[in-house]
Amino acid sequence: MNARNAEQNTFRGMPRLILIVMIVVSATMGVVQAHAELSYDGKPYLTWQGDPSTTMTITYHTMEEPAAVLAVYDKVGTSEAFRYREVGESWQIYGLEDGRFINSVELTNLEPGQDYYFRIGDGDTFSDAYMFRTIPDGDEPIRFVTGGDTLAGFIFEALVQEVAAEDPLFLSIGGDLAYADGDFAKIGRWDNWFENWHDNAVTRDGRLIPLVLAIGNHETNDLEGGFETRAPFFFGFFPQGGNVYWAHQFGAHLGFIILDTGHLVPHEDQVDFLEEKLLAYQALPFRVAMYHVPLYPSHRDFEGSRSVAGREHWLPLFDKHNLSVGFENHDHTFKRTKRLRNNELDPEGTLYIGDGNAGVFPRIPEEGRWYMEKVSRDSHFWVIDVNADEMHLRALDRNGEVFDEVVVHAAPSTP
Repeated sequence: MNARNAEQNTFRGMPRLILIVMIVVSATMGVVQAHAELSYDGKPYLTWQGDPSTTMTITYHTMEEPAAVLAVYDKVGTSEAFRYREVGESWQIYGLEDGRFINSVELTNLEPGQDYYFRIGDGDTFSDAYMFRTIPDGDEPIRFVTGGDTLAGFIFEALVQEVAAEDPLFLSIGGDLAYADGDFAKIGRWDNWFENWHDNAVTRDGRLIPLVLAIGNHETNDLEGGFETRAPFFFGFFPQGGNVYWAHQFGAHLGFIILDTGHLVPHEDQVDFLEEKLLAYQALPFRVAMYHVPLYPSHRDFEGSRSVAGREHWLPLFDKHNLSVGFENHDHTFKRTKRLRNNELDPEGTLYIGDGNAGVFPRIPEEGRWYMEKVSRDSHFWVIDVNADEMHLRALDRNGEVFDEVVVHAAPSTP
């Protein structure tokens, strides 16, 4: 047993009250450090605004305004003089007292399925070289990771280390990342989250793992105003096209839809978009959706207002267009449902997995719900492999052990 696993097993044996105190302390320590120099100053993280096969967005924070925001890059990492160069931009989040600059560069016209090396800098000085991989656009299999409700403590750290070793092409999180509630006083929680991410989200061959993010309730505040006011960190830190519902195609086999469970945009206002994307992906073997509040909760009330809204407005489209899997979160448990259609059991229906337990302290799931196949309190991410014929889903715990798996076969296209 290595030192980290021994430490994790020690945590497992602790009384629940002690664990709760440790998690609360871990989550709040960063608040008092909010104005300290950033430990991850100048370190990049990745998102997408455009086609994930041909673009990549590189973002990094600095405490000082850079003279310029530049990325130099190439398909080889051995040369100091990368052939390509792209200019980016900087911004600040209005009202954030530490005054940090968020600097971002979008690279375009990249080659699918290709490793790229890059450095970021101001024209005079540049960072060390980093690496990423674009998404293949052919018949190659796709591996990605999904989960939600992460916080930034020892559970999230261990899980990210384990799934990074699986070499995914991206990691999707269905909301509630740092639990900062769109509150400037809680910026230290984001500092902890980013430090954790930068330290652990690197594959075995040194690639940075891009992020695909949905919005959750803990990304928003109760202020009056637009998206940037209501969710300043979500929009200020993560360039993803400026909306809370959007979609990407990953490779030749997977259509991936991101939705907002009513945190900024009501369910009903996303219906036209959802049907448009499901139709656009109708010829693909797999169509999935990721969102925060579950249609089929494992802990909270089945008749909760956001769950009811999801079943009322989205479920008919999921069923009509043969959604393969719904990635659900928010309840802080592990869950895998039976296959469902029209709110009934159907062996050819949609599978719903979740339920947002990738770092927060787990809740106790409700046993015996008619739609559940398996529930537990296990912290986890799902590692998912997609090819033309099947999706193979594995639930990985913070010791790197697979404790559940299921295969979903290609869904029929819809007219």
